[in-house]
Amino acid sequence: MDNLDRRAFIAFALSMLLFIGFYWLYSPTLEKGRVERQELAKSQQAADSLAAVSGQGSPHDSTALLRPADADTAPQLLPRIDRASAGTIEVINSFYKIRLSTAGGEITSIQLLKFPTRGLPVELLPEPNDSLSAGFSSIVLAGTDKKVPLSKAGFEAYAQGSSQPLPTGTRITLGEGNRKFELEFRATGENGGTISRYYAFSESSYTVKAGMRLQPASFPFVRSLVWGFGRGLRSTEENTLDDYMSFQAATQLGEELHALKPKDFSKKSSEHFEGTVRWVSLQTKYFIAAMIPSESSGGKVEFLGRKQDHFLNASLDMPVKERRGEIEQEVSIYVGPLDLKGLKSFGVGLEKNVNMGYKWIRPVSWLILWSLIAFNKVIPNYGIIIIILSIITKVLFYRMTNKSFKSMRDMQQLQPKLQAIKEKYKNDRQKISTETMKLYKEGGVNPLGGCLPLLLQMPVFIALFSVLKYTIELRQAPFVGWINDLSQQDVLFLLPVSLPIIANKVSLLPLLMGAGMLLQTKIGGSITGSAPGASQPKVLTYLMPVIFTFIFYSMPSGLVLYWFVNNVLSIAQQYYINKEVREEKKEAMAQEVDDTNMKHTQSHTKRLKKDR
Repeated sequence: MDNLDRRAFIAFALSMLLFIGFYWLYSPTLEKGRVERQELAKSQQAADSLAAVSGQGSPHDSTALLRPADADTAPQLLPRIDRASAGTIEVINSFYKIRLSTAGGEITSIQLLKFPTRGLPVELLPEPNDSLSAGFSSIVLAGTDKKVPLSKAGFEAYAQGSSQPLPTGTRITLGEGNRKFELEFRATGENGGTISRYYAFSESSYTVKAGMRLQPASFPFVRSLVWGFGRGLRSTEENTLDDYMSFQAATQLGEELHALKPKDFSKKSSEHFEGTVRWVSLQTKYFIAAMIPSESSGGKVEFLGRKQDHFLNASLDMPVKERRGEIEQEVSIYVGPLDLKGLKSFGVGLEKNVNMGYKWIRPVSWLILWSLIAFNKVIPNYGIIIIILSIITKVLFYRMTNKSFKSMRDMQQLQPKLQAIKEKYKNDRQKISTETMKLYKEGGVNPLGGCLPLLLQMPVFIALFSVLKYTIELRQAPFVGWINDLSQQDVLFLLPVSLPIIANKVSLLPLLMGAGMLLQTKIGGSITGSAPGASQPKVLTYLMPVIFTFIFYSMPSGLVLYWFVNNVLSIAQQYYINKEVREEKKEAMAQEVDDTNMKHTQSHTKRLKKDR
C-alpha cells in the first residue's frame, strides 16, 4: 500500500470511527428523549386531571398558547358547556369520518378511511388532554380589547333547514342518495344574539366548507375571527421519528411562502406573519390539514411550536366584514393526503406543501411521479414499476454511460504512462500538469468523462429520493415478501440487540446493493466514475461500496431497489463492454500477427529476389 492509499485508508477508518461514535452517543440521546416525552405525557395527564377538577386550564395544554389571557372568563356571553358532557355528531363519506362536538361546534376527530395504520384508519387529531381543550376549527371572537373563545360555549346541532336539533350521537352517512349535507351549530347569548356555525360536507371530496354567521348588533366588539387548528396534528405512521421529521406549519401570503418545522422553535415559541392569506396548513409526512379563506384579504397568521416534543400549531386571524346587517366568514378546510393533483386543484399554491425536493429538481420529480402514477394504472405493483423505471433511465443514459466506461478504460490504460511522467518530473508540478494534459490529448481521453455521466444522473436520483420517500402513492405500497412498504426501510428480521449504525434491523436490499457495487468495481467499473488503478487510491474504490451500503441502509426500500437494479444493469453493461474490449484486443493481436507475418514474408521475398 503506497502513501496515498495508506492516507486514504486512515481517513476512511477515522470517518467510520466518528460515524460509529456519533451513533453510540446519539442513540442514548434518542432513548433519553423518548423517556422524557413519556414522563412529560404522564405529567400532562396528572396536570390535566387536576385542571378538569379545578376548572382551570392545564399549564401543559398546547392550545393554551393560542388562547387569549381572558379565555376562562370570556364565555359569559354564551351558555357554557364542558366538552366531556357535550353531544357529538358524526359525518361519514367514502374518504373520512369526522366527529364534531356541540362544545364550540368544533371538529374533534378526523379519520381517513382510505389510509390504514396498524389496521385502523388514520386519525389526524390528537386526543384532547383535558375537557377544556379547543378542537380543530376552533374560533375566537376577537375585538380591540376583548376576546371570546367559543370552545366552551354550548351549541345545538341542526340539519340544514330543520328546526329540531339533532340528538347526540347522530351519524350522517353520505352516499348515492345523499351526496351533500350541511350541518349547523347554533348558540344564543344572554342578550339574545345568535351565533351560527355551519359545515358543508360532500360525498366525493376531502374538502369541508366551514363558516360563521353572527349579528354585529349583539356582538359589537367583534373585529376579527381567529380560526384555530385545535391541538395540532398527531403522528400517523408506525415510524414516528421519521414522521416527526416531516412535521411542518406553512402559509402563503400573496406569492410568499413561509414554512416552519419544530426544530425552528428551539429558541422561540411563536412566529407571526401578516399579509394577504391564501392558505394556512399543518402537515405530517403524508397528510395535511389546511384552511383556505373563501375571499383573499389581509390577515394574521401565528405559528406555535416546541422542538422537544415535535409540537406545531397555527391560527388564522381574519378581519370581519358586515353585509346587510350580518357578519359572515367562510373557509375551505382540506383534511387529507398530500396528493399533488388534489392540492393543485385549489389553484392557490397548496401543492407547494408536497416535498418534491429543491426548486431546480421539482420538474424532474413531477415527471417521475407522473410516470409512476401512469404506470400504476396498468401495473398494480409499484416495485415492478420502479424496476421498469430503472431500466428506462438506464436506456436513456446508456450511450453516456457507455462513453463513461470507455473513458474509464482508457484512463486505466494510461496509468503506466501517467506514473512515468510523475516519476520523470516529480519536482516540477507545472511540467507534470503540462505533460499529463498533452498525454490526454494524444490519447483522446477526457479525464472528466468517467464522472460526468454520474453527475448528470444525480438530478434523477435526487428527484427519485423525494418522490419515493414523501409521496402518498408509495405509502405502505408493497413489493414482494418482506418488502411491504416501499417508502420505508426494508426489514428482513429484527435482531435481539441493537448494533452500531444498523440498530436492530437487518435489511437485505442495501446488502445486495453493496455487493453489486463491489462486483462492479471488480469487473472494472466504479460508482465514483473511475476505474481501479485510475486517478484515485484503490482502497477508496473498494471501500466506496461499504460506505454507500451504510448510507443507503435506512433509506426507503423503493430507492434502494432502484439503485440495486441500476447496479445490476451497469454490471451487465460493463461485462458487455469488457467483452468488446477483449475482442478488440484479440483482433488487434491478430492484426499484429498478420502484420508481422506479412513483414516476414516481404523480407523473405526480398532476400530471394536478391539471391537470384
